[in-house]
Order: sequence, then structure tokens, then C-alpha cells
Amino acid sequence: MVQLGTFLLGLSLLSAVVSLGALVFGHSMGPKEGSTVTKIGYFGTLAVFLTTTFATLLLLVALMTKDFSFLYVIENHSRDVSSLSWLYSISALWAGREGSLLFWAWLLSCFTAFMAWRRMSDNDPVSNLGIAVLNFVQIFFLVALFFDTNNAFVAAPANAVNAAGELVGKFALSGMNPLLQHWAMILHPPTLFLGYAGLTVPFAFALGALFAGDGSKKWVEMVDRVTVFSWLMLGIGIGLGAVWAYVVLGWGGYWAWDPVENASLLPWLTGVGLLHSFTVYRRRGTFKSWAVMMSAVSFVLVLLGTFITRSGVISSVHGFGEDPLSLWWFLGMMALSLIVPALMLWKRSKEFKSDNEFESVVSKEGSYYFSNLFMLFSALLVAALTLSPAKISIPFTTIVLQGPTFSGPAFDLLARPVGIIYVLLMTVCPILSWGTTGAAAFWKRAKWPLVGTGVLGAGLLGIWYTAMLPFYQTLHNADGSVVAKGLPGIAAAQAGIDHAESIIGLLVAAWAIALPIYLFVEGSRARAKSRGENPLAAFFHILFKSRTQSGGYLTHLGVGIVLIGLIGSSMYVQTAILSVKDAPGTPLTWVPDAGVAATTDVTGYSFVYQGFDEVTLPPNRVGAEGDIVQTVKIDLLQGGQKIASLTPGRVLVNASSGEKSSQRNNASLEVTPLRDIFIAFQGPSQKTGLLQFEVKINPMISWAWVGFAIMILGTGIAMWPKKQRALAAVPMPAPKKKK
Repeated sequence: MVQLGTFLLGLSLLSAVVSLGALVFGHSMGPKEGSTVTKIGYFGTLAVFLTTTFATLLLLVALMTKDFSFLYVIENHSRDVSSLSWLYSISALWAGREGSLLFWAWLLSCFTAFMAWRRMSDNDPVSNLGIAVLNFVQIFFLVALFFDTNNAFVAAPANAVNAAGELVGKFALSGMNPLLQHWAMILHPPTLFLGYAGLTVPFAFALGALFAGDGSKKWVEMVDRVTVFSWLMLGIGIGLGAVWAYVVLGWGGYWAWDPVENASLLPWLTGVGLLHSFTVYRRRGTFKSWAVMMSAVSFVLVLLGTFITRSGVISSVHGFGEDPLSLWWFLGMMALSLIVPALMLWKRSKEFKSDNEFESVVSKEGSYYFSNLFMLFSALLVAALTLSPAKISIPFTTIVLQGPTFSGPAFDLLARPVGIIYVLLMTVCPILSWGTTGAAAFWKRAKWPLVGTGVLGAGLLGIWYTAMLPFYQTLHNADGSVVAKGLPGIAAAQAGIDHAESIIGLLVAAWAIALPIYLFVEGSRARAKSRGENPLAAFFHILFKSRTQSGGYLTHLGVGIVLIGLIGSSMYVQTAILSVKDAPGTPLTWVPDAGVAATTDVTGYSFVYQGFDEVTLPPNRVGAEGDIVQTVKIDLLQGGQKIASLTPGRVLVNASSGEKSSQRNNASLEVTPLRDIFIAFQGPSQKTGLLQFEVKINPMISWAWVGFAIMILGTGIAMWPKKQRALAAVPMPAPKKKK
């Protein structure tokens, strides 16, 4: 069975090569003369999908049945015995280096086959060459699957399994990383990979248009929905990863600027610019070069994410071990993916010249232009800071390249002002006109949203003062001095900088929320008045019929709410390490700083220990050891009154085997509209023997989740296919003409 998997991958690689050759040769022969050869290319593309699918199913069945003749199954099979164990067996497919790359290649074959199925009957040059590029990328990944470190179809060593079919020796302790056995990690990698694979499509068709010399909007219309879907999936994946980090890793946060976290963020940022470029390309015939290069940059950043995760050149809790072959293989593909479109764009500059001139920065084009600049700048900045500590040895020389390591506060210091400015720039776009926007027209459209901003802003500042400010903490050195957050020389002014950014950010968030609400209300009022409809019916008509526009408004609304959540949950978090002896009814105590008396109060909250449970689970297979589940019962009090029961705990894997165990935290949360109370069990202290807990008060964090959900809803509405011609845009109030 192991050899069958390698054989199927070989067939897939052969099919991709045949498909690429047939599509290119058929194109060179001409639309009519080469149509038969071109058809062979399309059928070859479908063959790639089928063979890759069979190979993926083979590994999946091996994981589900725990076929230990596969080394990958031994190293990544699920040890879980809960009701989700069968889902973890499926998720083991992407839990390891080899399986994740196979899954990546399979998803790419799905997108390629989908585009081939849609474009097969047209036989147009852009489609043929776009599918050819997709097959070239497919060949790149299929070849990588044959590297020793990437091949999922490697037979297990003879000494791994005894005559009874049981794993023995060090292999008996193998299995999926326990941190991955969480519901969010069942969904997080597949959605990310969907986004990664899908963003290959606009890159391929941009190159197809360049090779064909077709600068029309045709290629954009072919890939627009796929691009929105891919960006949406990538966003969902990032959000699910944040949820997983929040409740599983035990540190009480959802984003740590880890290299692998950043890897998923990079193409999402440039994807925003890509979608905006598509909008201007379709409607105005401009931003053609932007659309091509943003598609190329997004694809390169997808490869960069894979490179960061797989090469091992950057240390990450989420990454795999070092792989020199993948390092240079992916670096070469990244360079090729930037150089080729840049050269072709230079060669086809006449065909890809904008149809309209850029008239004014105070316009939709101007807003999109600066939005693209901000997204590209942000992605490149994050990429540069992330890659800085990478240690790369130049072959055949003694030269080693390596820069400094930047911490989370350094990223925050740069990301916060850039993010606030971008949100302001993004949300003002709907009230700008194409071409240019006069002062009178702008004021007419902006004055009522500004009134709403004032009302919402006042409320948010009230929340900031009462629900965020009390939990503000600065980092301290051992001597009590303030730690510079990222850059030297700003420690003394850190609090002022943080509060100023917070106030400005909350006012920008108020604007981001008020403007789309006003546009929905005014559009519904105008339609109800002109059509004689009920205002509520008019609103739903606008929401579900003018989907592209209304989805954009909802997305902007969600961004504003997310910004509020980010400000509270990243800048006003209180952290405490609590300890308690194993005696029910004992309050947990907190020593906030050296020289300060212990207290049971964490800014209005106190915690009382009520008991400890430990259960050894039955093993999920013969020869395995059962995992140990520890659960602690804690009463949460406010003002002396119990308001919740918390049950933090952890799962110890391999603990009963006598070997070094690994663990998965099960944090406990009390969620309220204005803050989360988070507690994670850290086990007994090695010094004191007391049970230790990490507690965090996270203001406004639920707003980030709610805003994210609204963003996803808005993007989903915007990308939903239209069954009829789109209706007119939501009516905008226009300035009255002077008599």
C-alpha cells in the first residue's frame, strides 16, 4: 500500500507534465488547429486531480485504520479516545510535514480541476495558459513530495511493530502532537490551505493574460469569485488559529507574532489589496499593473508561508524541523514567481496600460491606491521583521546571513498606527466618488456619519475609561523600571503613547461603524420612499440583492468592531500568576511585584480553590498508555459574591509511561460583553509545590470575535454568486444644487 501511494503521485506528476506540454503546444498551434491538443491538456489536468485524490484517500484510510506499515501514520496518528477521535484521525492528514504538503497539493489540484472544468469549452488563450501555469505550480509541489523529508509514503521500519501489530520501543510513544487535538485545529489548517491553494489561481491567470497579451478585464472576471473565496477561507483560518491559541496554549492570548502566525497573515494582507485592485480593474480599467503584481506578491507570500513553516530556518512552536531541500526549492520558486510576471508586465506594458488616468487622490481610485500601498507596505514590513533572525548559509561559501530577532512589542509598535490609519482610509472609501470628489459632495455624505461617530465615540471612550483603563499594565524590569516595548528611548512615554493610540483608534472604530450603518439606513430610506416599500423590506432587498456593495459595508462594520476588540485585548490586559495549596476553600493568592504584599484580589475579582480531579483515560490502541486528564475547580468571585465556576485543566500525554510527557492545556473562561476572565492551570510549582495558575483579564476580547464573524458574513455575502443582474447601488445622498 505504501508503494501504491508513491505510484499514484508518480502518475499525477506525469499527468501534470503532459497537461502543461499539451496546453502550451496547443496554444502555439492556434485556437482551431491546436484545439485537439489543448483538450488533451485539460483532460490531463483532470487526471492530476483524480490521481492526487486517490493518493490522499490512501493516506487518509491508513490514518483512520491506524495502518502502522506507514511511517507517517506511526508519527502522526491520533491517540485521543473522546467522541472527536475519528475527526482527529482525519486531521492527522495535515498534522505532519509530509501529510500537510500532500494535502496542499491535493487542494491545488481541486482548484485547478475546477477552473479547467469551467473553462474547457471556451478554449481561449487566457484560460489555456492560466491552466498551464496552474499545472506548472502543481509540478513544483508534486516534485517536492518526492523529497525524503516530504514523502508521506515511506514504509515503517521493521522494528516499529511486533508480531501482534503493536508499536514497540520509541515508536510506542509516537503520535499526533497533543496540542493539535482540539476542535479548532480540525478546521484551522484546512481553511488556511484552501486560502493558500486558491490564491494560486489569480496568479496563474494573471500570467496567462500576460503570456496571451490580453489586458482586458476578462481574466479578472474569471478568477474574481475564486479569489474572494480564497481570501475568505484564509481569514477564517487565521481566526480559528487565534481561537485555538487563546484556549489551548495556556498563555491567554491569541496572537504572538510567531513566524508561522505571520506567515498566514502576509498573503491575507496583500489579498486585501488584490481584491481592491480587481474592483478598480473591472469598473474603471485601471490598476492593471497593480492587479497583476499583487496577485504575484500574494502567491509569493503563500510560498513564503510554506517556506517559513517547512524550512526550519526560523524557530517557531508551529514549524517543522529543518529541511535544506525545501529551503532552496521554495526560495527558487519564489524568485521565479516574482521575476517572470515583472518581466512580462514590462514586455506587455502597452496591452496593460490603464484605460483611464488617475484624476484625484480624493476619489475611490485614490482610496484604493493608498490602501494597496498600506497593505503591501505592511506585508513586506512584517515579512522583513519575521525573516530577520533566519540563519541562511550560502552554498559553497562560509557566508552566513542572520539578523536580529524582533519581539512582539516591536511588531505592535509598528502595526498599531499603520492599522489605525488603514482602517480610516478603508472606511472613508464608500463616500468617495470615482474620478474626483468635491468638498460639498464629501461633506454632504460625511456629516451624518460624523454625528454618529461622535455619539459612538463618546460611548466607546466611556467604556475605555471604565472597562479598559483599570486593567492597563506596563512591562517592568526586575528593578521596577519600565521596559521599552520594542524600541529604546520610548519607555518613559509608553503609557502616553498607548493611551493616545487607544483613543484615536476608538474614534476611528466609531467612524468605521457609524458610516456603514448610515449607508444602510439612508439606502433603505431612499428605496422605501421611491418604491413605496416597508423600510425593513427595503433593507433586506439592499442587503441580499446588491450583495457586492452591502457585503463590503458589513465587512467594514466588522473591521470597526474588531479594532475595538484589538485595542482592549492587546493593550489593556492584566496578568497575574496565582498560587494555592491543595485545600478546598482556600483563596488563590497573587504577588504582583517584588516587595508588594500578597493579595487575593485581581482588580475586583478573586478566586477560591474548590478541588482537584485526576483521571487516567483508557488507551486508544493495544500497547499504548492512557493519557492523564487533570481538572481543577475554581470559584470566581466579584465583590465577595460567586459569579461563575471555572474548571481549568490539562491533559498529560504519555505521563503514565514513565517517559517525558507532553501536555495540552484546557483553559477556562468566563465571558462577559466587556471582558473575559481567563485562567489556565500550570501544575504544581517545582519550588513550592503549590498549584499555580495564570490569570488574565482580557477587556473587549469578545468584540474581536464578533467583529470577525461580521467580516466573514460580509465577505460571504459579497462573494455569493448572483442569479440575476445586480441592482443599482445603494442610493447616496447628493448635495443639492443651488438655485
